[in-house]
Amino acid sequence: MGMVSRWFLDFNTLQLQDLGPKEGTLDAITLEFPPGAYTTFRTYRGFHVLPLEPHFQRLEKTLCLQGYSIRLPRKAIRLGVYTAINPASNRGDYRVRLLVPVAENGLGCYIFVESLVVPADWLYKEGAWAVTRFLTREQPEAKSSQFIYQTVALREQDLKRHPRINEILMINAYGEILEGLSSNFFAVKKAQILTAGEGVLPGVTRSMVIDIARRAGFPILFCPLKINDIGTIDEAFITSSSRGVLPIVRIDENAIGNGYPGLITQAIASLYNLYIDRSLEPIYLME
Repeated sequence: MGMVSRWFLDFNTLQLQDLGPKEGTLDAITLEFPPGAYTTFRTYRGFHVLPLEPHFQRLEKTLCLQGYSIRLPRKAIRLGVYTAINPASNRGDYRVRLLVPVAENGLGCYIFVESLVVPADWLYKEGAWAVTRFLTREQPEAKSSQFIYQTVALREQDLKRHPRINEILMINAYGEILEGLSSNFFAVKKAQILTAGEGVLPGVTRSMVIDIARRAGFPILFCPLKINDIGTIDEAFITSSSRGVLPIVRIDENAIGNGYPGLITQAIASLYNLYIDRSLEPIYLME
């Protein structure tokens, strides 16, 4: 358990307040604040990120679905993140969460920063495991912190059972695998990539990977995999901002393919890493 830096940006005054660091996980700290729209991303090479505009747009869409029409002050938020990371004490990359609750006493954005922890290298080489649970989001297109409240017990129960279990996959009433609690899910069958087209959060990394796969010539089918068809697929992987592209080689007690990361998954992961090299931008450009 590490330290999480906590800041608040007031949208009315654009003043940034340091709330002080606190020991805990990013999810645990988030649960201490009012629910709202949130997004999470990671930094690269100090103070660079993948394009943040999709994150801002998703925050605004989630707020709109909750009944609020808000244009986020992008420049002020970027400066707030840059300040929260604190260049003077930079010792690596970070995981950043923006939480925008709508409160009676004014609108603003909480900025939480913790040291980045990514899956171990061996999980990318050997593949991770996932477990399934019957669960769906009330508003699939909205990234609301209320979902963290709803799933905190599952995370504690399932993700600590084995070091190779990295995600919980959600299954709807029709037996379809939709997505993970904090990732999007993809299956590979006969050289085609399958992923749910509806009922899932439109992940920022997911959109990047879909575009990358299409440009590489891999067919994308927006068709969810049924839990009973796990034995028919050749490969599987999940995507998220912190994980990138992580191979999944077992779901529940079912081995995927030959039990090792597949060639298409490896190709997509390599292309995604090249995309990162080309697409990084500064968190904030000092004027």
